[in-house]
Amino acid sequence: MKSRVKVRVKVSDLTRYLICPRLVYFSAKEHHEGMAKGKERGFIESILLKELAFNLHKFYGERKEDDPEPEPESESETEEEHAKRVIEDIVDGVERIYKEELKGVEKDFFEEVKEDFIRSLSMSTKTENGDWLEKVRTENELSELENAYGYEREHAMLSEKLSMSGSVDKLIRTEEEVIPCMIKTGKCPEYSVWKSDRVQLAAYAMLIEEEFGFETTVKRGFVEYIRNAESRETQIRRRDRALALQILKRVKRIKEGVYPEKGGNAPCDKCVFAERCETRKTLLSALFGK
Repeated sequence: MKSRVKVRVKVSDLTRYLICPRLVYFSAKEHHEGMAKGKERGFIESILLKELAFNLHKFYGERKEDDPEPEPESESETEEEHAKRVIEDIVDGVERIYKEELKGVEKDFFEEVKEDFIRSLSMSTKTENGDWLEKVRTENELSELENAYGYEREHAMLSEKLSMSGSVDKLIRTEEEVIPCMIKTGKCPEYSVWKSDRVQLAAYAMLIEEEFGFETTVKRGFVEYIRNAESRETQIRRRDRALALQILKRVKRIKEGVYPEKGGNAPCDKCVFAERCETRKTLLSALFGK
């Protein structure tokens, strides 16, 4: 009798499931990652924003231990000029840091998107809730924690018990807490955080607790909506953990080969698997006479 292959799930699979369960199915079958055709500019902008979120301390004029020595500033440099210089410095290394993700992107196109990105932010671009640069410079609980304790970037974890792995964007360790923080480049909700973000944080919390030991309980996390320069704290509740575990079980079944129903609000017009999904639907209709 053949032994059953252990299915491994990534935390990102739970988020995919909440968008549309079929994203999990086709991603597992075709291992498709990266840019959807026609969405290259948005993909690059998301990467640039994410790298910006890892370096917000530079807007305060602070240095981390692994930061290079800053270039000397001109005495006549304005705040806007300083901000532009900081943004240019941050995005300068993105092409090398995200070399795998940007594979296939033409150099000229990448430089064009990068220049547009720098121009939009350095001109104090407006968010839905106010001036972006001004909000970035405003102290909040997350920035205070980062300044006091620092953070580990992209901390990778694996749970054999859950058969789940994940890499949390920022991991902050204080004397009393271990706090996960996620960077999101999409739209910020009016209040609190999105449901999918709560589920993702709950999954990271369970991975952290297994790695750091039984005495560790992750009670809260942060979501950094960098496009809006907003950081939101959220409590990790029992219902979030229960939903994360429920979705984890469903994702495992899909990865084992179960073809799921389409999500109720699936963004089919933006989906890289839209053609595959329709082909599968046609084949099933012919098979069952529907």
